[in-house]
Amino acid sequence: MASESEITALRGYLSEACASLVDRRLGLNIVPPTGIVELAAPTFYYGKLDRAKARTKERIRSRYPDIGRRFHRIGLPPKVGSFQLFVPGYQDACHWLKIWEQFPEQAPPPVTQREFQLQFEKMVVLDYIIRNTDRGNDNWLIKYEQAEAFTPDMRSLLNEDGVVPMDPETNGAQQDKDMTLQLEGNLIDIGGEGASQPAPELPAEAQTPSQPQPAEVEWADVTVPKVKLAAIDNGLAFPFKHPDEWRAYPFGWAFLPQARLPFSDEIIDLILPKLDEIDFVRALGEELRQQFKKDKGFDKKMFERQLSVMRGQIFNLREALRTGKTPYQLVMMTAQYMVEVKQKKKKQKKRKDSRMPRPTVHSDADEADTAIFPSGPGPSRGTSVVTSVLDAPTASEVESPENPNRVKGWHDTYKQKVQTRNPFFRWW
Repeated sequence: MASESEITALRGYLSEACASLVDRRLGLNIVPPTGIVELAAPTFYYGKLDRAKARTKERIRSRYPDIGRRFHRIGLPPKVGSFQLFVPGYQDACHWLKIWEQFPEQAPPPVTQREFQLQFEKMVVLDYIIRNTDRGNDNWLIKYEQAEAFTPDMRSLLNEDGVVPMDPETNGAQQDKDMTLQLEGNLIDIGGEGASQPAPELPAEAQTPSQPQPAEVEWADVTVPKVKLAAIDNGLAFPFKHPDEWRAYPFGWAFLPQARLPFSDEIIDLILPKLDEIDFVRALGEELRQQFKKDKGFDKKMFERQLSVMRGQIFNLREALRTGKTPYQLVMMTAQYMVEVKQKKKKQKKRKDSRMPRPTVHSDADEADTAIFPSGPGPSRGTSVVTSVLDAPTASEVESPENPNRVKGWHDTYKQKVQTRNPFFRWW
């Protein structure tokens, strides 16, 4: 079987931090805050040489303080990694999903289900953009706060002076006396004048049978259950190519019933305007570049391939949000690469030879493969791609005399390449 190293760059701590960055820029707020830090601790893994150096420096500093002051560092060297905020009260998603499936009476009410669907769609957007290759139902978390009954209002226990009586027996006797006087005032003398008086009629509202109340009224005496979602374990995201050999790396949430519902209007209004802006996509890619540059083994060409995969995912997500598709239909769309179109510089020198050279034909796919996808594991080896036409430009993107300062869109900023090779083991 193929491993994740065949499509990812094996920079797990960078993927964790970059997933949190994408989450913040899109306004999803489902990834716990994650950053890149440098820490040192004896419990970390260190080689024998590093531990021997640390012990030697400690002994020299204790015996010869003057020499110890000249050391650049005392102790173990720090290690670079990702640091994620711990979220208490969360459990694996498979735990609650199994309970809700086996015991429908314990499932959340409709109000809570709508909130869960909204957060679920946020996770779908995040996972699809970063192309998380390790998203199962055991590495995203759910916090479900079940309904609780309201506690009685303590103000009802206070007397007229606003003080709680110290003697409960006296308080109980006074309440019994007030109840007796109230009942005596409502008694009817059968032998007296009150016998001829008809009984008071009940109001019309009290005579009508009880009608079913809406969900908000039914939950008036208890708290409405709350649900929160946390997307963790994003270390195997940002691949440099789509799966095309053995494994398909499917999304675990694609098999859930929530994935068969179309994207809600809240998600469309939140995500689509940002993805339509080329400046936002470029700024996001530049911020990711700065994060990946923190690694000593940063490879510029490898990162360009990662960006082409991410931009292809963004392009598919735009189309899915525009056409009202479901998350399941989204993952069924053809994988694409979006290669940035670079403007060629015009040659100022004139050719000395007046004869026209023989024209040579080069395909767009070969040119893009040579510029972006070098030799090695990736779309240029064992994967056939074809160049296709992007979506039609909008009115603001069409160049005309009336619109000289047009905004560049996807069709003139990126070149679309559709992947035609699928992995051997597919889940659909």
